[in-house]
Amino acid sequence: MTVVATALRWAFLVAGAAVLAAFLVSAARARIAGTRFGELVDALENRWFAPGQVFFAVLAGLAGSWAAGWAGGTRPPLLESVPMLFPLGIVAAFAVCRTAGGSVGNEDTDRAGRTFLVKLLALLAAPLLLGGVMTGW
Repeated sequence: MTVVATALRWAFLVAGAAVLAAFLVSAARARIAGTRFGELVDALENRWFAPGQVFFAVLAGLAGSWAAGWAGGTRPPLLESVPMLFPLGIVAAFAVCRTAGGSVGNEDTDRAGRTFLVKLLALLAAPLLLGGVMTGW
């Protein structure tokens, strides 16, 4: 289990750093082209990852960590868990923003159902399970 947890930590750390680097490059290019700061924030929220989604995924990962700690007997402290789960939250929020296609306003019910399923899996189910593996057992 330690090998799986270490591989997951490194995979999400590299993927999270890649997403952040890609966003920074995209934001720098847009800023050089004359985009206003408010438009960059909108791009962050809608195209890349919403900070609220990152926070929710980290909380779900912490819940998984605490559940694994309760079942297994030990759990790392909060100050060790959050930095470990933050890249997981970035990757999960990025996946939701890219696959869900933004807001669920004027779409048909089939797409809205798929969007909800993607959000449920990426922001709740996956971080809950991965949080238990990465920080609990």
